[in-house]
Amino acid sequence: MYVEELIIDGFKSYAARTHITGWDQEFNAITGLNGSGKSNILDAICFVLGIRNYKLIMVGGKNKYMINGHTAQEHAVANMLQSVQLSINNPHFLIMQGKITQVLNMQPPEILAMIEEAAGTRMFEERKDKAQKTMGKKDKKIEEISSILAEEITPKLDKLRQEKQAYLEYQKVEIELDRLRRLVVAYDYTKCEESISNGSQSLLESRSRLDHLSAQIETLKTELVDITKSRARTEEARKSEMSKNGELKALQAQVDELSKELVRIKTQSDLKVASINEERAAKSKLLESKCKYEDELAQRSGGFEQQAAKYAEEKLQYDDKVKDVGRLEELLQSLTTGVASDEGREGGFMQQLQEAKRETSDAATAIEQAKLRIGLLDGEESQIKSNLEKARKDTDSLLNEKTKFEEDILNAEVRLKNHAYSPDAKRDLDQKRSEIIDQLETVDEHRRRLEAQMGNFEFQYQDPVRNFDRGKVKGLVAHLINIDDNNKFATVALEITAGAKIYNVIVDDDNTGTLLLNNGKLRRRVTIIPLNKISAQMLDADIVNFAKSLAPGKVDTALSLVGFSKEAERAMAYVFGSTFICKDPQTAEQVAFHKNIRRKAVTLEGDVYDPAGTMQGGAKPSNSGVLGRLQELKNARLKHAALHNELAAIESQLASIDELKDSYMELSRELDLLKHRLSLIQQQLSYSSYTQLSTRLEEITVERSEQEMVLPGAITKHQLASDRAKKIEKEMGEFSQDKGGKIKQLKKNLDKLKAALPKAETKMKDCQRVSQEAMLEKEELESEISDLLTQTENSDNTIKSLDVEYKDIQETLSYTKEQLDRKQTAVSRLGKKLVVFDKEIAEMDQLHRTKQSDLTTVQLESEQIAHELERFEAAQGKTQHVLNDLLKEHPWIVDQRQSFGQPDSAYDFVKNDPVQAKRNLRKLESQFESMRKTTNTAVMANIENVTKRETSLKQMLKTVIRDKRKIEDTIESLDKYKVETLERTWKLVDKDFGAIFGELLPGNTSRLEMLEGKPLSEGLAIRVNLGGVWKQSLTELSGGQRSLIALSLILSLLQFKPAPMYILDEIDAALDLSHTQNIGQLFRTRFKGSQFIVVSLKEGMFNNANVVFRARFRNGISMVDRIAQN
Repeated sequence: MYVEELIIDGFKSYAARTHITGWDQEFNAITGLNGSGKSNILDAICFVLGIRNYKLIMVGGKNKYMINGHTAQEHAVANMLQSVQLSINNPHFLIMQGKITQVLNMQPPEILAMIEEAAGTRMFEERKDKAQKTMGKKDKKIEEISSILAEEITPKLDKLRQEKQAYLEYQKVEIELDRLRRLVVAYDYTKCEESISNGSQSLLESRSRLDHLSAQIETLKTELVDITKSRARTEEARKSEMSKNGELKALQAQVDELSKELVRIKTQSDLKVASINEERAAKSKLLESKCKYEDELAQRSGGFEQQAAKYAEEKLQYDDKVKDVGRLEELLQSLTTGVASDEGREGGFMQQLQEAKRETSDAATAIEQAKLRIGLLDGEESQIKSNLEKARKDTDSLLNEKTKFEEDILNAEVRLKNHAYSPDAKRDLDQKRSEIIDQLETVDEHRRRLEAQMGNFEFQYQDPVRNFDRGKVKGLVAHLINIDDNNKFATVALEITAGAKIYNVIVDDDNTGTLLLNNGKLRRRVTIIPLNKISAQMLDADIVNFAKSLAPGKVDTALSLVGFSKEAERAMAYVFGSTFICKDPQTAEQVAFHKNIRRKAVTLEGDVYDPAGTMQGGAKPSNSGVLGRLQELKNARLKHAALHNELAAIESQLASIDELKDSYMELSRELDLLKHRLSLIQQQLSYSSYTQLSTRLEEITVERSEQEMVLPGAITKHQLASDRAKKIEKEMGEFSQDKGGKIKQLKKNLDKLKAALPKAETKMKDCQRVSQEAMLEKEELESEISDLLTQTENSDNTIKSLDVEYKDIQETLSYTKEQLDRKQTAVSRLGKKLVVFDKEIAEMDQLHRTKQSDLTTVQLESEQIAHELERFEAAQGKTQHVLNDLLKEHPWIVDQRQSFGQPDSAYDFVKNDPVQAKRNLRKLESQFESMRKTTNTAVMANIENVTKRETSLKQMLKTVIRDKRKIEDTIESLDKYKVETLERTWKLVDKDFGAIFGELLPGNTSRLEMLEGKPLSEGLAIRVNLGGVWKQSLTELSGGQRSLIALSLILSLLQFKPAPMYILDEIDAALDLSHTQNIGQLFRTRFKGSQFIVVSLKEGMFNNANVVFRARFRNGISMVDRIAQN
């Protein structure tokens, strides 16, 4: 952009309409006497640009803005000027009178402010102030929302939550109250029905049962006394044995201490394993993310390169068009302005011809230099190759030694890999051993607990004769039964079927049974089943088939549901052989009483249907679940044995592996030593002459390839420049013959090129934007991959460190286990004598607990029966009346009666104690009445509304806080970018400042530097070097030198941000002629492509200008004359 024509009409001293045309695109000078109106020309230009009050044209009291004769909006004018680096808000291209003096008087902060204006960081402060104001509003909003939440919502919500809790408790009490009422009524009704149905027969049975229980109580008391006496005798014998051996206590203390230490170390080991697993999982996620980004980068790299290539191509085409336009404009201007002079007619062609020849010469020089460099590199390569063989011979010994160590290392690694010892295998076995020990301890504890519970199922006896074969005693019926998992549903039915026979002892023959009864010193009464005498009643096969056809899938024989050994078959037939197991009462009743069957039937719930006409049922017996627990005990013992065998096998493997450990460690140390020696040799080789010559040879190959790549381009450039020179010479000849036609053709070509330029620029900028976006995406992906790689390396280091710690812990763990095993072996050896006593005492304690439990149960049952007998007769008459009242008061009984007392129903009297329910009912009725008066029943609706408002406010608060955080991040990034931009601008301006001052005052220099001991934000000071001496202050300089310093600073700032046009008003007022000439020459060399409009009174300045405008003042009106200079 440049000034072509200026029209001044009625502006200041230009009362008459004045046309100023013929402005040069590079250097224009305005001169004239004081008061002639030369500075008013600059004021007129500033007025049109809008720098003065920004009022371009006043029409009817309104502002009117025009661009190229067309009306435009104010912001459009500002945007147009801004697009060509002419900011009217910060007109750095305008240097008016007094600017030099102003710069000389500036303090360091003011000088820094000029740098900030040039860098454009002033707008950051405005944006920062605006952001801080916005943050203030956000803080106020946060305070407002927090105040509402704290003072209004939270107290109200706390109160409503309390009321809601009270209301929920009220509802809970109301529901529980209704449930208890129904349960109590159902229980009362059931009791009344039972009382009426039992009648006098139940009374007789209860009395008989009471007598039987009394006798049983006396028997149990006698047995308890005998057990207590026997235990006391055994305990006394144990104490006597312990007093003889004090070493056991010390060993036991050591075992306890080692056990605690083992638990602590194992805990550390588990924590390390967990940490390693977590770190490996995190590393896996990092690697997954890294692969994902790498795949994405690989997929998109082709697109990135394509966009960059497309932008480079468009940029090259655009630059070529711009050069063509500039070349044509320059040629046309030189041809047009030089028409009157015969000597200058060919000036434009000559300049282009000189440039073409200069490019031809430069290309030829580049070709010669490349060829010369290639020749030098070939010579150096030959010399190096001749010396390389000699250097290689000098390093043969090292190379041979290196090869030998590499082979030794390879062999050692193979031996190490093939070694029978494996640290990983040992670690796995140690871990597996620890897991099995944990499982063994758990199973052993479970087994011992079951053995304690089932102590009364242990048949204990002493050998009745010497060398008695204990294999003749098969054991209790309960121990010889196996119930498959598929048949566990019939456990209760099988227990009822067996009854007391489940405690019978099976022996091989009657002689063995007689010996046990007479000489076995049995501790309780038992029934013995001799296999040679027992007669079993088996169900007929036809009856079984008929029963199964009668109720398909609902009937099985009891014997078919139990497992047993072949030798116990007759005993099992005796216990289970004559009974059917049925799935429901209807089937059992049908089987038991059918005329073709008439066999005993038991339901899965334990109800018994006897063909004799009796039925048994109701609550489950106290010993219910015995077979299930016995089966569980058998499984626990089997699992304990299997784990014990597996542990023994693992310990055997560990012992075998430990024998190989020493040789493995020795081999590992040998491998480490070989690797260390190899590294030393490699280090020696890296400093040898052979290695250095080889490296230089590779560098020569690369450099020669680069020169060979440069050579074709230089040759092509030389050919193009030579062709262009020939073309220009041809055009010069044609121009001499037809000047007018040639100028017309040049204008036509120029217009065509200018018309195509905007479209090419738009296309180029679009490609530039897309290319920049693609490069940013590529950089982001590469940055992510680099960060993930760093994190992965850190994770690897962490895992290695944890592995080392884990190995140390495992070694400590193994050592502690060995110590504990030795101590436990010693304790076991010393405590064998005490084990016998402990086992006998434990058996007595278990038997005592069992008998005491049986006694308590029998006593409770006896008391209950006696109490029932007392009240039975008195309550029998009232029962029917109560039953009728219940039916009348609670009609729902009719519908729910079938569920009363049923298991897992709402009226399950086993799970829900009716007596306790009545007590709870009375309490709840009083509590409910009190709560009904104080409970807010509308609290649910109120709390929902307040909760919604609280949620809305909290969401709003979260949004405001998030916005505030974004603003803070923006401020931080602006501050960072401002500092970086300011420092970069200072360095560039400082470089140009020193160079310009050196051109204006040759042999001297200057610079901008930070204040000593202070940051850049505190300001910049000007330092000057005259005659090789750095001046301490500008006061040491003359007035002209100070003016040159100020002018150098201003011009360096102008050069940092070039503008298409500069307006300077008497900037050389304080300078002499030579310096003024230097400034004029500086404008030509350093500001190519920019238009200068300079007001000056010095010949040294306007003599350098291409066009001079001389202002005159006549008859009260300013006038302007144009003078063109060669």
